[in-house]
Amino acid sequence: MQHLKEFLIRIQTFDLRVIEDDIQLEWGTNEKKHVKTYDLTYETQYYDSFSYRSELRVLKDMAFLDLLILNKDLILLQLAELSKVRNRFKEFWTNYNQHYSEMNLVYHRSFIISVRLEYLFIVSNLQSDSADIEVTAKFAEDLGDSVKLREKFLMELIYAAENFIKPKITEVDFKKRMNAQLPGQEAAKVEEAPAEIENTNEAKEVNEPAIVVQETTYQPELSEEQGAIAKIVGYYPTFKHGAAVQLFDLLKAYFVPEDHAALEKLLLYDEAPAAPLVFRGFATQLADAFKQLYDANLIVGCRKSDLEKWIAPKFMYLSQQSEPRELPEGYLSGLMSENTRPCKSPILKIEQKEAQFFILPTPRNKK
Repeated sequence: MQHLKEFLIRIQTFDLRVIEDDIQLEWGTNEKKHVKTYDLTYETQYYDSFSYRSELRVLKDMAFLDLLILNKDLILLQLAELSKVRNRFKEFWTNYNQHYSEMNLVYHRSFIISVRLEYLFIVSNLQSDSADIEVTAKFAEDLGDSVKLREKFLMELIYAAENFIKPKITEVDFKKRMNAQLPGQEAAKVEEAPAEIENTNEAKEVNEPAIVVQETTYQPELSEEQGAIAKIVGYYPTFKHGAAVQLFDLLKAYFVPEDHAALEKLLLYDEAPAAPLVFRGFATQLADAFKQLYDANLIVGCRKSDLEKWIAPKFMYLSQQSEPRELPEGYLSGLMSENTRPCKSPILKIEQKEAQFFILPTPRNKK
């Protein structure tokens, strides 16, 4: 189990560097100050740090080979331990989203302590607040990017191990279980399903059949058995009639014209784009838009965690440096599922008049 050990240590260790840089202190000015700052760029997947992603990928693959030689019971024990690590990442995102802001250029020097980085993980070279080291917006963003990358490979390992030991369910068995578990509701329809349903964590991305769930404003909690079925088959979002069209009309202003056709196909026909669509705004704004629709029951047929899984591979957003950034599930969960601060600059609001609903743009905040 040496490779699994190395992988877990690597994704939970942060080696901070201290560099000197000229940073901008306030919006709307060109004034810069030469200071010492923390740096973590080399442990992201951007700029000149592509080797870090490759390192984690290799360690993850070798860790999976360690798991393959175990029996099912031992793999389940390892999955329980991996879930504990995943929960630490979830706690980090809760803390991070409470203290991170796209509008900040410089953070308080206690930012790293505030997000409890040193409590949740192993942190090297972290100095006290009294040290003359600034926390810049770039570092805060790089920290988020580094955690996203680590969590991405952790989740890939968890999914691979779960898929390896889970039972295969045929179409007939799936329909029987759903009919038995959801009394009083119309059974979910499986259109053109394969004879054996497996590896469906990636099925949606290659346009394999999805479950079509009838519109309902009531979404029951899933039982333990239903949850197991959901992992195998998947629950996917369904827009209430008219919601997808209104959302597309509003969102298209935040995407380049070349992406409009793909965005329309995604929202109206659930056709996944060939490459992630880049939202030209803050990650919090895009997450808040889908969260509002979900909370208003304009997106139904899935749990919020399923919606996060649906969004993650299909969208990216622009960083302060105008670089495309990923939206992994854990990061989205911190924005959509946790009780964090509300979005400071939402792009839409939902109004309802009698039986009609309207998805309306909000005035843009000025810096």
